[in-house]
Amino acid sequence: MPGNTTPEAIADTVAARTTYLITPISYALADIGAGRLRALGVTTNTRSPLLPEVPTIAEAGVTGFDYPIWYGVWVRTGTAAGVVDKLAKDIARVLAAPDLRGWLAKHGSDPMSMTQPEFAHFVVSESENAARFAKAAGIKLQ
Repeated sequence: MPGNTTPEAIADTVAARTTYLITPISYALADIGAGRLRALGVTTNTRSPLLPEVPTIAEAGVTGFDYPIWYGVWVRTGTAAGVVDKLAKDIARVLAAPDLRGWLAKHGSDPMSMTQPEFAHFVVSESENAARFAKAAGIKLQ
């Protein structure tokens, strides 16, 4: 069963109290390197430079599987447009910084900077993908 990305969830997987775990590579890399966890596949459509020998889930046989782990920033409805614009510009500027990009790459992340409309479309698309994966796994969503 999948868990969250806490050290406890990783410990539960190492101890066989859970069957599997989907987590950012950086969280599990030490346990993978030590042989306590076995990486079966990466959830993105390309292999990770941190684990180049590990296939993508699609390569392992689940056609069309592309489910990257991502983070986003939301604000309350009604937040002043000027505040939203400044926040969006500041986030884009920070994500473009070479030092941050390098640090993120070293930890298995590839930042995706998007406009607000692009991000809104992305969130809807990811929600549809999650629903499709759940349905394929026989999970009924409410």
